[in-house]
Amino acid sequence: MLSLPFVLLLFRQFSPAIGFNILGICPSASYSHQQPFQALMKALAARGHNVTMISTIPSKKSIKNYEDVDLSFSYRKRDCTGLRHMGAFTLLHKNMREANELCEEQLFSTAITHLISRNKTFDAVIIEQLWYQCYYALVKHYNSPVLIGFLSVGNLPYVMDSVGNPDDPLLNPDMAYPFTNKMNLNERIWNILYTTWTRIYYKYWHLPRAQEIVNKWMPDVSIEDIDRNFSLVILGNNHVFGYPKPLLPNVIEVHSLQITEKSETLPKDIQEFLDKAEHGAIYFSLGSNLQTHQLSIDSLTALYKALGSLKQRVLWKHGEDVAIHPANIKFVKWAPQQAILAHPKVMAYVMQGGLQSLQEAVHYSVPVVAIPFFGDQLFNARKILDTGIGLTLDIDTITEESIVQTLTNVIENKTYYYNIKAMSEIIRDELIKPMDRAIWNVEHVIKFSKSKHFRYYGHDIPLIDYYGTIVILSLSLILIIRCCCLIINILRFKYFSIKYIKDRIEFFVKSKYSNNYDILDKNR
Repeated sequence: MLSLPFVLLLFRQFSPAIGFNILGICPSASYSHQQPFQALMKALAARGHNVTMISTIPSKKSIKNYEDVDLSFSYRKRDCTGLRHMGAFTLLHKNMREANELCEEQLFSTAITHLISRNKTFDAVIIEQLWYQCYYALVKHYNSPVLIGFLSVGNLPYVMDSVGNPDDPLLNPDMAYPFTNKMNLNERIWNILYTTWTRIYYKYWHLPRAQEIVNKWMPDVSIEDIDRNFSLVILGNNHVFGYPKPLLPNVIEVHSLQITEKSETLPKDIQEFLDKAEHGAIYFSLGSNLQTHQLSIDSLTALYKALGSLKQRVLWKHGEDVAIHPANIKFVKWAPQQAILAHPKVMAYVMQGGLQSLQEAVHYSVPVVAIPFFGDQLFNARKILDTGIGLTLDIDTITEESIVQTLTNVIENKTYYYNIKAMSEIIRDELIKPMDRAIWNVEHVIKFSKSKHFRYYGHDIPLIDYYGTIVILSLSLILIIRCCCLIINILRFKYFSIKYIKDRIEFFVKSKYSNNYDILDKNR
């Protein structure tokens, strides 16, 4: 029988000493961004913390210690298929501009006004560290509690800058481009240009416009100062789905937070459809931001014909009613994705290349065929090829033949399955589960909020001190080189001067003796 002291020790070890008041801010009108963020916030609530969650997708059921601030009025679905024709520079400008507009709409909403009127206090703010810096107004309003950033994708240049994490563009590819960590010269140049431009654009265009919004809501708030005061950054990715890079202790990678230990139960019709798939099944979904009915007629026709000709059954997430119904295809408007990928008959997953979808495919060891459109989907699609866990298709050039050939290759060539199975085993083989690591770090920085043990001095060092050292060393080296050159020139001058004098003396002596001999000869 366990002794009372031992029980108390266990309780203290695995339970928080006190429930903290935590404000979560996730303004994105994107289900894939909301999933991992809310998974963390709900896990914190389960730990006994009091969580208030500002979100565009409020929880459908009541959760203990968890309160929603409903911003669903600002969740608007749009046709994102055209974004594939935008360059990375243009797309970032568009995203930041629209994010400021959305942020202002939400900040001045009745939901936020009602939250403010309740005079709550918070020990920490966890904010989606993407493009919604106008929410720093709430950070200031609540007396600047511990500030924690959360990013559902890989690292961004200005997110790394918020804690001073070194980010070498020669070695660390940005997710805006389909580059690997082994970039060639041309890719390194583009990576340097893009990351440099991103930092400049963020600091001198995006932040000033966010500041204008904040000034309307609350005076005397410096969002630039708040932007440099993050205690912790949580990245919803890791080196397996991306590439290894140096990270500070207060920048942690946690992947697949949205994946639950127990997957959802499949609806009866989907369960029967998959169970009876004699030759296996294919799951087709372009995620939450893309809908297949938004594709061109040519692309849809090619997909219908190709998927309808396969011997495998196809479960297709499709947003609208379809006039044609091939015998082997089942169209659904909603699908419990994790439960589907967990089904033993699912042999391939056709997807858009989104990070959360990729994480789920790897978790359940389902080879993928990616059809990327925009953003980090291109980067993830390149990673799929780089790791050999699937293949890719281009939506603008796909044909019935290319679709059939690609899917047949992924299903019949077991190399893809073995590769993704190995990748799944790697991400599962962790000392600490990603969610536990995230929770521990959140609680740690709140408990020791006054301590600076995580703060990197390189984040605070004045530019004149940092670059002054380099300038002094450079000038010293130049001075040493100039002195050496001067000394060498002096020595050379002395050497040649002495040699010249010596030569002149010898010449004079020889000339004198030569003249004397000539005189003697004549006298004879």
